[in-house]
Amino acid sequence: MNRRIVAVVIVVIVIAAIGLGVTEGYLHSHSAKQQSGNTLIIASSATPTSIDPAVAFDTNSVFFDDQIYQTLIGYGTTTVNGQTVGSLTPVPELATNWTVNPNGSILFNLRQNVTFSNGDPFNATDVQFTLDRVITMSQGASFHVAQFLNESGIHVLGPYKILLVPQAPYPWFLNLFQLWVTGIVDPNYVNDHGGVQKDSVNPYMSDHAMGTGPYMLQSYSSSEIVLVANPHYWGPQPNVTKIIYEVVPSPATQETLLEKGSVNVALNIPLNQMSTLSNYTNLKVKAGPTSSEYYIGLDENVTPFNNLDVRKAIEYAVNATQLTQFSTFGYGLPIQSVIAPTIESYIPAFKNYTQNLTLAQEYLDKAGYPHGFTTTFYYTSGDPIGSSIATILQQQLARINITLKLQSVESATFNDEVGLGQWPMFYEGWVNLLATPDDGMRPLFSSLNIGIYGNYNYFNNSTVTNDLIQAGKDYNQTQRDKLYQQVQDILAQQAVEVPLFNLENVIPMTTNVHDLYIYPTFDIFVYQVKMG
Repeated sequence: MNRRIVAVVIVVIVIAAIGLGVTEGYLHSHSAKQQSGNTLIIASSATPTSIDPAVAFDTNSVFFDDQIYQTLIGYGTTTVNGQTVGSLTPVPELATNWTVNPNGSILFNLRQNVTFSNGDPFNATDVQFTLDRVITMSQGASFHVAQFLNESGIHVLGPYKILLVPQAPYPWFLNLFQLWVTGIVDPNYVNDHGGVQKDSVNPYMSDHAMGTGPYMLQSYSSSEIVLVANPHYWGPQPNVTKIIYEVVPSPATQETLLEKGSVNVALNIPLNQMSTLSNYTNLKVKAGPTSSEYYIGLDENVTPFNNLDVRKAIEYAVNATQLTQFSTFGYGLPIQSVIAPTIESYIPAFKNYTQNLTLAQEYLDKAGYPHGFTTTFYYTSGDPIGSSIATILQQQLARINITLKLQSVESATFNDEVGLGQWPMFYEGWVNLLATPDDGMRPLFSSLNIGIYGNYNYFNNSTVTNDLIQAGKDYNQTQRDKLYQQVQDILAQQAVEVPLFNLENVIPMTTNVHDLYIYPTFDIFVYQVKMG
């Protein structure tokens, strides 16, 4: 399991190619459903796979966890260029405050007088039950937690006090308790409806929910899911009192519904349509950077990419700025390393790889391919960004006589197949959910993760592996920075991939929607939204 699944979902959801046509009957039925008052109507392409936070691992599912469940700590906001946007800064949620001890353990003081939406009281044993459940079920994003916490590290010290002790040193242990997977569930509700089974999902919890958040589930069907304000919510009642999540498979239909004002937010309109939407007086488009990194992978397990000089020739032949500009329609932020610039320890290690066809040819000559070669480039089908990159890359590499055959692959099987180490070149993305250098580099470049475990480039370097392991345990940021910077320098020297861009989170909406903040993690928190 890895964040490449989430990355693919984001690509498909946010920039899906236009599909089914618009029918008058379909539009009429949605127009008739416009709501009065503070109701937010959202159009998305599919139902969630599961709204159980212990299982959810796609953007459709996580959306519901963000509204219904709460974690010990949340995400803050910040101001960038005069605009309020979401930040990764931890802020109190179900924990009012916390103390990080020298050994990395964290003492959380929990909020009192909190209940679940059915009225059951919240306390520290609910936190213990939730974390034990995540580890026992071993689903979805549970590996984030299970890597650093086991049941022996969870200590209830009182009704509203809990100590969490990592099983190994981890500087970002606190960040784990922002992730939706740690959303606190009601033990009574879970146990009354299937309980907890080792290595198994709870089918009932896939489309039922009981949380402490500002919203609760009113109805669930394959075509529409409705949330309403939780009357037992401990915080201020949200301005939006109802959320209607409409399943609208066609991006073209979503666009028309948005233009007509029949929905307030559409999640699957292609990026190339955003400039058109911006021209409507009743619409606006908001965008913000994410913790993602998209790149061209070079599989060192496959000839000729096991040759460093071939990889360097590719680096100098590619115009990454051009690839980004013409494939993301202005919503890709160029990067010069294997993590986003907003991530701790980032350095522009790849900055010297600007297009230089003379150097590219020299490296090809040195590698023994003076007349170039033929290879295959793989990308996800239905992804207009991947398709654009493939076409432009084919043209760029042709200038040094490298012939690219283009091959699209269904998203459902893409990650499994590329992980087998048989694809020489591919377009891929990684969503760094914790927004840490460890989460951004260790899964992708450690030799312990080669293949289906994340290291699709089949990169094997003992210094990099050891540095990543050591840095991931070091509580001294200065020492961590040195190790991570050395890793990035080696990755650049070894031309491990061609970094392209950080893809922005882009959300079009009607102009009466205010304070829908863009978060780097692709989360959406409707309780912050105001309509009027």
